Amino acid sequence: MPVTQQETLRMLLARRGRELGKSMTAIAREASLSRAHLYALAEGRAQDPSVRTLARLSRALDVSPLLLFRYYADVSGAPQSAPTLAPTNRARGLDDPRDVAVFNADVTMPDQGMVLPGEVFEKVWEIQNLGSRPWRGRRLARVDGEYVLARRDAAGRLRDAVMDVHLASLQREIAVPDTLPGQPVRLRLSFAAPRESCTVASIWRLEHGDGRPCYGPEFVLHVVVTVMAR
Repeated sequence: MPVTQQETLRMLLARRGRELGKSMTAIAREASLSRAHLYALAEGRAQDPSVRTLARLSRALDVSPLLLFRYYADVSGAPQSAPTLAPTNRARGLDDPRDVAVFNADVTMPDQGMVLPGEVFEKVWEIQNLGSRPWRGRRLARVDGEYVLARRDAAGRLRDAVMDVHLASLQREIAVPDTLPGQPVRLRLSFAAPRESCTVASIWRLEHGDGRPCYGPEFVLHVVVTVMAR
């Protein structure tokens, strides 16, 4: 019998409680929830929680907020439903299969990191040209408007958006340095966190100089942060 969403969440709560040495009462207290509400969430008897509730619960469990979001939502592209927020590690060019990119690492600010309200921070990704053609005249462009975090119904159809993926950036696009085959390149962007506690994201893609995407919608760079006051 398949494991249901709620059974899986119960299992996660039980496992993290054992690993952290925390009772359900302690987890509920740290997440600013009543014990009854926490049990109701775990058993699927409560209304879908807010992003803020999931962020607080993820902090109490010491797990990624995105892990909890996925119990209640799917990260999908809009208006089409194909892309997911998590990038693939490797992609071939839409125009030329000899154009190959690979994602190497989040150099700074790992995803689901915690930042302070209003904090300005730098995100650095490293990607690498593993194809046989150089990258010239490319840019990294913000594409938040094409992606949403949305719930699905029991039939798998997209319902309503849970969170618009908007994290303020100090740039809308940056130039990608010319990169020869085999070379890695680091891409740097500056972001400003909102002033309220929340979880936000921003999504970026590699484009040619004329705005055409270099790779399919599954290969994107993203940053996800949870804003928490001390």
